[in-house]
Amino acid sequence: MEISIIDGRKEKEFRESTKVLVDVFRSTTTIPYILKGGCSKIIPTASIKEARSIKRDIPDALLIGERYGIRIRGFDYNNSPYEVANANLNGKTVIFTSTNGTKVLERIKGKGDIFIASFVNAGATLGILQGRDRVDIVLSNRPDGPADEDIFFGEYLRELLEGKTPDREAYRRMIISSKGAKRLGLMGSKHDIYYTMKYDEIDFPVYFDGRYIIRYG
Repeated sequence: MEISIIDGRKEKEFRESTKVLVDVFRSTTTIPYILKGGCSKIIPTASIKEARSIKRDIPDALLIGERYGIRIRGFDYNNSPYEVANANLNGKTVIFTSTNGTKVLERIKGKGDIFIASFVNAGATLGILQGRDRVDIVLSNRPDGPADEDIFFGEYLRELLEGKTPDREAYRRMIISSKGAKRLGLMGSKHDIYYTMKYDEIDFPVYFDGRYIIRYG
């Protein structure tokens, strides 16, 4: 297996491969929790305008998302694993937009299978990735540069794919002391870090089929 870790914001040309989208704080952690809560499907959008437009067509859908960490005005929930993990989303359609993750998702679609992963569903995702020829771990990072938490998860997932046993406690310490964690704390979202580091809390892979984000299989 050929494994690459890629900056999803800076890469100019994406090759055909199996891709894993990574946005640890918080999209690719929040999304698995949304689906675990019973959501039937997630419609990702790169813009707030598009999200509101879809909401007009599907009035019963929930709006979940943020810009620069802050819940968007009129949205039902923030892009927060803590918030959605404690919400009743059974049977709901969710329209989702974020500062980083959904923008990078838009950039990589159409170039192979796309899975969405974080520490919470890495184990479930691993089983699907094994046996693939090429796996690109695509980091969402941030508008102002690299996100150290995304880099750490990229390295964690690569270790798993290489058949190694990552030191979970070491990764936990790195995430908790990361710049991204400090940013979350300053935004009043420190509780999200705890939900982010629930290793394999979610027992299914998450897949983007080109239109919807769904449970895989």
